[in-house]
Amino acid sequence: MVSTQEAADVRSPFNNKLCSQPTVRCRDRSEAPVCKLSVDLIKTYKYINDVYYADKKKRSHQLKTDEALAKKGRGLNNDGYDDENYDYVIKRGDKLYERYEIESLIGKGSFGQVVKAYDLVDKCPVAVKVIKNKKPFLNQAQIEVRLLELMNQHDVDSRYYIVRLKCHFMWRSHLCLVFELLSYNLYDLLRNTNFRGVSLNLTRKFAQQLCMALLFLSTPELNIIHCDLKPENILLCNPKRSAIKIIDFGSSCQLGQRIYQYIQSRFYRSPEVLLGIPYDMSIDMWSLGCILVEMHTGEPLFSGANEFDQLMKIVEVLGIPPKHILEQAPRCDKYFDQRPDGTYFCKPSRDGRHYKPPGSRTLHSILGVETGGPGSRRLNEAGHTLADYLKFKDLISRMLDYDPKTRITPYYALQHNFFKKTADEGTNTTPPSCSSDKISVDVHAESHVLEQPTARPSLQNCGDFRPAEVSVTSADDLMKSVGIKYGQNMVRMVRDGCENHMLPQKPGPNNYATQVYE
Repeated sequence: MVSTQEAADVRSPFNNKLCSQPTVRCRDRSEAPVCKLSVDLIKTYKYINDVYYADKKKRSHQLKTDEALAKKGRGLNNDGYDDENYDYVIKRGDKLYERYEIESLIGKGSFGQVVKAYDLVDKCPVAVKVIKNKKPFLNQAQIEVRLLELMNQHDVDSRYYIVRLKCHFMWRSHLCLVFELLSYNLYDLLRNTNFRGVSLNLTRKFAQQLCMALLFLSTPELNIIHCDLKPENILLCNPKRSAIKIIDFGSSCQLGQRIYQYIQSRFYRSPEVLLGIPYDMSIDMWSLGCILVEMHTGEPLFSGANEFDQLMKIVEVLGIPPKHILEQAPRCDKYFDQRPDGTYFCKPSRDGRHYKPPGSRTLHSILGVETGGPGSRRLNEAGHTLADYLKFKDLISRMLDYDPKTRITPYYALQHNFFKKTADEGTNTTPPSCSSDKISVDVHAESHVLEQPTARPSLQNCGDFRPAEVSVTSADDLMKSVGIKYGQNMVRMVRDGCENHMLPQKPGPNNYATQVYE
């Protein structure tokens, strides 16, 4: 038994103090640092990452908001001189290079902008092409400058229908090209005829000048391929005259220095480009053939919605390309299949489009050779006889030859009988004035008022520009004028190296085409 003293000892103050202390609770082991850095290490890192990236996202959003507010306040880049598309901000009265006072914006494209400006030094209006402030556009524009300077160097008197580059300079990180100011383009002219087309006589004047321009570009000193010939890139020098000039060499290159495969506007794209065959200067002649038909009919000859549709529309008129052309075409299988006998036929359209049989839509019917012109609109009109149309159709057929090697060259095109009409009728071909080449007469005869579009300025006079008509012998003069030694070997070079580009023998007496060569 426990004695009374022992019981008292148990109830001593010391023991009572021990017994009175509260019970200590154990800490949750999952919250312990050692646990978080061992067993729950992955969870710990995930939590840290979530916090970090949430904070980073918040700061990034705040930064973007601040930048957006700043841009909204300025609306500009390049120290306030550019917009969000890297185009120079055009302001009326602003002076480029402290010399060219901006009057208005007259054009805009992927390359940049074109403005009408006044040259405060030379006291004359000019067109200034302001390139985007982006490296790829700058590089291509520098090629354009080099080609323009080369052409101008070999055409000091502006005789060969190429736009004149007056100078170029860098201004606030933009390359600027200063050109002579021209009038509106051939598409504008078509629009002013309500897309009914211009007369065969005016078409002839345009054709002759353009053939001379292509002959000039094909000289060995130049060997330049325009690569984007179309009505929009052919400008009138004066709204009431037929003198024209070719512009926009931004896609151009020299023979042997081809850098693009995707070239030419689709409606005017040559078969060799569509088929992926190496191309040369003859692609511009194809484009010219398409342009001349459009100028007279008022409608594009081949208006494809895409590359497949474009070639199928060509096939409707010209038939399937020759076998030797398709055999060398890397992209042939995009458009054609081959039968066991080796012949080719068109693939069906993926979008369900239906096409006329190859060659069934003829140039003869498109031009209205025997029916008074397109839509019979030229019936009994002077200068639109059966003989006139046969000559025109024959020239177009030679321009639209599938084979680049046999396609007519500028040199032989100028000798075609379609241009003999000018000489036969005694039209003035001397240089003093271009007053005889009035577009207004041609358009007024069709009861259309030719109004100058407000978007494009015009010159008040032609200055010393050459007349629209060019004598056939000037093709030979051209070769001499650019410093080429005149001889048979060099002539063949000018003719693109093709010795078989001779005009065919006179057809038989029972053929309509006999009249073309008489």
